[in-house]
Amino acid sequence: MQYYNFFLKNKTMKQTSKLATMLCLLMVGVINVAAQNPFDVDRTITDVKTVGQPNQGDNGLVFKYGQLHYKILSGKTVEVTGEVRSVVSGRVEIPNIVTHKNKTYTVVGIGNNAFNGQNNMTQVVISKNIRYINNSAFAFTGLTDVVIPGDNVRVNKHAFLSCKSLTMVTLSGKSPSFDDKAFELCFKMKELRVRDLNPQKEGKKLSGISAVIKKY
Repeated sequence: MQYYNFFLKNKTMKQTSKLATMLCLLMVGVINVAAQNPFDVDRTITDVKTVGQPNQGDNGLVFKYGQLHYKILSGKTVEVTGEVRSVVSGRVEIPNIVTHKNKTYTVVGIGNNAFNGQNNMTQVVISKNIRYINNSAFAFTGLTDVVIPGDNVRVNKHAFLSCKSLTMVTLSGKSPSFDDKAFELCFKMKELRVRDLNPQKEGKKLSGISAVIKKY
């Protein structure tokens, strides 16, 4: 009887030890998987699927065209995106259209933080199709002067925040609009030239700087 009890006890201990070993291996596997961040994007890749876009085709897809990254907004439009950083310097051109996988897209906007902090970027050519320049899109860049040619374009808050070399911005299209703080901390800026200007804004200064709003 004592031998039988010892046998049962020994068998139970072995089973418990085996179960504990299996649990440890399982936990190690879970920790290793968790340590691999599935959203750690290689900045050199050409396709990145943005999370939270189920059953919407390519909407939210980020791809690279030329030196910039673009995010698909719909079946026909994209914006220059800051979700994947595009490192640029000198002169940067934002085209009217781009192509990806045999599809053509119109570039309609410049997204949040698209070029934020790119202090080696000194000139930008913006296409007429651009309808908005979002928050901090060109913040802390080395731009000196900018022409925004599109109609009905909107320049949002802090779009050009603290561009220390910026002296002048021109809105040459019809019915543009701009946030009063779009050019905050651009202390060298002298003028915001607006072709189609609301008369009530003529001669006023931008928020926090000495730049004057002028019709031309």
